[in-house]
Amino acid sequence: MEDVTNSLISSHRLRPLTSDGTFDSTLQIQGLRDFCRFTISYGRSVQGLLQDEADERMAFVMAPKGRGEFVTEGRTFDMSGEHGVVFHTGALRTLKQSVDCEISVLLMSRNKAAEHCAKLLGRDLDRELAFDTSFDLSSPNGQSWVRLFQYATAELASPHSLFRSVAAARQQLEQTVLTGFLLSQTHTYSDALLRPQSAAVPFYVKRAEAYIEAHFSEPLSLAEIAAQAGVSARSLQNGFHNSRGMTPMAFLRSLRLRHAHRALLAADPTSARVTEIALAYGFNHMGEFASAYRHAFGETPKQTLVRARVG
Repeated sequence: MEDVTNSLISSHRLRPLTSDGTFDSTLQIQGLRDFCRFTISYGRSVQGLLQDEADERMAFVMAPKGRGEFVTEGRTFDMSGEHGVVFHTGALRTLKQSVDCEISVLLMSRNKAAEHCAKLLGRDLDRELAFDTSFDLSSPNGQSWVRLFQYATAELASPHSLFRSVAAARQQLEQTVLTGFLLSQTHTYSDALLRPQSAAVPFYVKRAEAYIEAHFSEPLSLAEIAAQAGVSARSLQNGFHNSRGMTPMAFLRSLRLRHAHRALLAADPTSARVTEIALAYGFNHMGEFASAYRHAFGETPKQTLVRARVG
């Protein structure tokens, strides 16, 4: 069972929690590497130590039968039909399962989830999409997700499902699942997603965004952007707040940060300088740039530059 899980899912080391009993393991898996479901049981109490390299996958786990525990970074989370867990690959984690426990897992792509979240919001994300570890499945949102989870896993498991044979149908199912997951589980952008959105983005907001994107490296003021959009500064502020959930200047800063991030990743760390890149993308105050960059990407500009060298 270790060999199978290591080759198909992730690095997995098993240890029995009792000295008596025999393994009576079952494993069912359907789908693709970054969109698949699997159920697994062992027929006895076990502990599974998971240690794998970080990639772009995340997992939702629940225990429809029996009970289990998920342990990571010194914190313990229950797994059952009422409590699920969500985690990303990479971190050291432990799964403990009772003798009658069966866990059901859905693996999804974090990158696709972030892209889908941006589409639902109608704007680019300005910081990492991060989910809470604990998932209350007894809540209304949790119950809604469980129903969608059961439907999706049943379709993936059915040998006659169109979702298994038609790529377009599988894509549609994946997008439906990601939408449900983003709306059900708490994450970085939950409040923004659940906030009532305007029916359409005003034309002057789109015009302002186009101007900002064409001149983001230049010194820009709110008054200048509003003049180019053809409205007052107050109207532009209100339009951005209602349709984008941020101010025009916050949109400008987010755009500059993304461009600086890409430039740092692509730069030669032996010759490039963080200050030069920051200045090239419109940042004149290095302290503010470093603080905003760390908040958006979870690391300093210099760490990104060093990581470019490692890559």
